[in-house]
Amino acid sequence: MKLTLVFVMMIVSGVMISACVLQAPQTTALTTVKVAYQPTTANGPLYIAKEEGYFARQGINVEFEKTQSATAALPLLISGDVAVSGGPLKIGLISSVIKGSHVHIVADKGRIAPGFCDFTSLMVRRDLFDKGTVRHVSDLKGRKIAVRDQDYDISRALAMGNLTPDDVDTVIMEFATVVIAFENGAIDAGILSEPYVTQALNSGSAAVLVPGQDFIPNWTSPLYYGPAMLDENPELGKRFMVAYLQGVKQYNEGKTERNLEIIQNYTGLDRDLLKQSCWPQIAEDGMVPRQFNRDYMDWMYANKKITRKLNDDQLYDMSYVTYANAVLQNMTHDE
Repeated sequence: MKLTLVFVMMIVSGVMISACVLQAPQTTALTTVKVAYQPTTANGPLYIAKEEGYFARQGINVEFEKTQSATAALPLLISGDVAVSGGPLKIGLISSVIKGSHVHIVADKGRIAPGFCDFTSLMVRRDLFDKGTVRHVSDLKGRKIAVRDQDYDISRALAMGNLTPDDVDTVIMEFATVVIAFENGAIDAGILSEPYVTQALNSGSAAVLVPGQDFIPNWTSPLYYGPAMLDENPELGKRFMVAYLQGVKQYNEGKTERNLEIIQNYTGLDRDLLKQSCWPQIAEDGMVPRQFNRDYMDWMYANKKITRKLNDDQLYDMSYVTYANAVLQNMTHDE
């Protein structure tokens, strides 16, 4: 009897000790991953993954590094000062990879997709549109147009009116400045992305001349890994992707109160503006459609913007989303 009692007490004590261990707070330090970002809606999955603890569950602490643009983030990505960045594919990125920089597209972070709202538009000053002065792209000849850079999007838009960038007066401006320029009459037209498209429409300062789906269909804004992830810690890159795709899944639930709260907190944008504006479609499996980027690279090469074209293996590494999708599928089955 005494031996039995001792044995039972040992089991109970063991269970209690195990319970205490399970309830003890996690003291393992999280691995910090620096992510370059701009305060836009398209970064919603990253904000969500951080705020909902998806990154923390993968042992990751994300530190956001604010930059003016994806182009401005590129040197930081190449040097390893940040491990992750995102934004539209640009000439500078392709040129850097051609010269030997180790940067890859690893996931989708936004696109103009058929059947969804237009995230980007070529807009024209409202008074010119209402008077009928500018109703077609061809009417922009000789007029002042705001762009972020002399790139594929403006060339494609102007081509719809048989124009080239040489036929107009282009001015480099940030999106927020374009809205102000419309309001004070400093420009005639400009390319804008959300939420600035909605902001310009709401203010009555501009009208949509051509929606993005018409001049840059299937436009993509990918997620990139640099050498800090690709070379130094690819296993960390896999875990990061698991959390990111969890953020994408919640983001794709739409303008829920929780998503609005998180995105407003990170962007500082007006809540009503967020509710009205178009949120870019993001592939839940993270896969990136490639035809647009192939066409874009053909344009770069034909216009002597780059010295050669990259093949898919040089530009993409989709192994991270492949891994993350398998992990998430197993997690769903376990539930």
